[in-house]
Amino acid sequence: MIEDPSPDGGGPSPYDVLAPAGVTPWTTHRDMQDVSFELLARHLMTPATQQAWDEVRGVRRRLLVDLLLYDVDLPAELPLAAADIDRELAAAGTGRVPPGDPLPEEALARLLDDLIRFDV
Repeated sequence: MIEDPSPDGGGPSPYDVLAPAGVTPWTTHRDMQDVSFELLARHLMTPATQQAWDEVRGVRRRLLVDLLLYDVDLPAELPLAAADIDRELAAAGTGRVPPGDPLPEEALARLLDDLIRFDV
């Protein structure tokens, strides 16, 4: 999973904070309700873990956290994206874009559309 970076540097993801207790974005809602017991049993209940658990134990707040997560298989997607970029550049007739030059806006939008999938 890739987390959308927060522009204000909002701190670590609740899932990162709760990872020592075995919490992932795939943890079920039912299991999430019992995470506090696991945190207490492992002596991991701190103000930071309490706040992270509060952010993901309720459905509404968890949906907001999960909204910024993207399920992207980078090893599989990067070669496809590179091939798409090469194809777009060849179609534009340039063959290559000098380092630092941006891609055409339509090509960039198509590449991002292909890369980001919301298969929930």
